[in-house]
Amino acid sequence: MRAVRYHEHGDESVLTLETVDRPEPGPGEALVGIEAASVNPIDTYVREGNVRPPSGLPHVGGSDLAGVVESVGEGVTAVEPGDRVFATGLGLFSPGTYAEYTVAPVEQLAPLSEAVSFEEGAAAAMAFSTAWRALVTRGDLRLGDVALVHGASGGVGHAAVQIAAAAGATVVGTAREGDPAAFARSLGADAVVDYRSDDLAGEIDAALDGRGVDVVFEPHADAHLDANLDCLSRGGRIVVIGEEGPITLDGGLPMAAKQADADLRFMSIVASADDQAAILERVGDRLADGTFSVEIDSIFGLDAVPEALDRLSVSGTLGKVVLDTTL
Repeated sequence: MRAVRYHEHGDESVLTLETVDRPEPGPGEALVGIEAASVNPIDTYVREGNVRPPSGLPHVGGSDLAGVVESVGEGVTAVEPGDRVFATGLGLFSPGTYAEYTVAPVEQLAPLSEAVSFEEGAAAAMAFSTAWRALVTRGDLRLGDVALVHGASGGVGHAAVQIAAAAGATVVGTAREGDPAAFARSLGADAVVDYRSDDLAGEIDAALDGRGVDVVFEPHADAHLDANLDCLSRGGRIVVIGEEGPITLDGGLPMAAKQADADLRFMSIVASADDQAAILERVGDRLADGTFSVEIDSIFGLDAVPEALDRLSVSGTLGKVVLDTTL
């Protein structure tokens, strides 16, 4: 089978498309024929060595898949050959998904409806499970809350907007003016502000007529933390899914945060393997009935993974970057 692997940690130049033996499922595992995968920032963290796969190198990159069960290992009854499935988090504790086949623990597989394409399933997997876990599981999002979603037009952000809106929250997104802002509004954002504003907190405050934010979905805490704290209602929660630099507080904001009983919370897909499939099953149902939709920004073949990762890093992408593993 074809697979994109790396034999050392580094930048995208270490990725190579190779022909390797097709794996066989062990006890508790299923062999999945991958129809589509997607690219995510965590794939880069693993490749660069910031998160190290326990199986060592060489390693197949990628975390998400959608495909068909080909065979199952000993003791497996939850899935059977022919089942359509999707999954996320597979490149962390097991072989990744930049490949034509992979073996996966069955507890991480969720059913994928015929109403949802493989490309949509792969695109939705990590984006929606991350957003769901951040907002619902870690953020305690409730009916009537105000949710602030940073990066509202991006891969994970566009999922967070829909989840918050479906939960009955008032949603404020941050995105560039123009197509990204219009896209976020079309997904259910009640207001969108440009994250490049010199007064981001003031823009958010104006959009909400002074009402505070209950839950913040934060992909880059170091970029927006001061504005987030300035916008929080009493008991507000900031859920951080990523950061690119030191998290620091300026001026009187720490005291303001204490007076607001604010929480700064963290989450990682690495720590959520036990509940991913249950979340994905809920997401899959909502994709099938049209409650959620997943936007695909672009599709690449296995021979173009570096180009797909380059596209992922471009500001202003709308939705997810997907791999068609049959190309």
